[in-house]
Amino acid sequence: MKKIIVILMLFVMATRAWAVDYEVIWGDDFGGLDLIGTMEDPDTLLMTGGTGHSLNVSAWSTAIIHDTDSINISETTGGIWDIDTHSYGELTINDGEFYDLSANGYSTIELHGGDIFGSLTISAPTAWAHIFGYGFNNDPFPGSPLTGFWSGGAPFSINLVDDTISTYDQIVFHEIPEPASIILLGLGGLLLRKRKL
Repeated sequence: MKKIIVILMLFVMATRAWAVDYEVIWGDDFGGLDLIGTMEDPDTLLMTGGTGHSLNVSAWSTAIIHDTDSINISETTGGIWDIDTHSYGELTINDGEFYDLSANGYSTIELHGGDIFGSLTISAPTAWAHIFGYGFNNDPFPGSPLTGFWSGGAPFSINLVDDTISTYDQIVFHEIPEPASIILLGLGGLLLRKRKL
């Protein structure tokens, strides 16, 4: 009996650890959404499709966006038009289409993919954007976009807008080897192993 109770308690705790407060899928439209929560009970969002006008990720909340519906700029539909992170909010974008992103407070944005049609603005020296990819244009001159390739090989171009500080200075670049380099490295390892045999 004790074993069953322990297993049941572990199941309940694991379910809560993996639960999300908001789940957005293809065709959903959340309009405006504020993720707030507390340190003990932060709000969480998991998005695999859908659209929204504005998303605020603040307090200790977390938003993970795997994809969005396609954005239509002329009709202001699809994608997410305005994302703001505040306090200790964390935003991870793996793919999707967006217009404006901004980071404030102690928040963090991780960019692994997607298209940003408007701009990225970081307004606090304690807020950071982490960009994962390769072939970065690490020295954009004022008015030119930051360019490079996401780790999957898709090109990106992001307009950086300065507010009270330099947005570029708050970006951490994570150089991921391009796919062709990884394949060549793997083939080289196979050839070395074959020689030893």
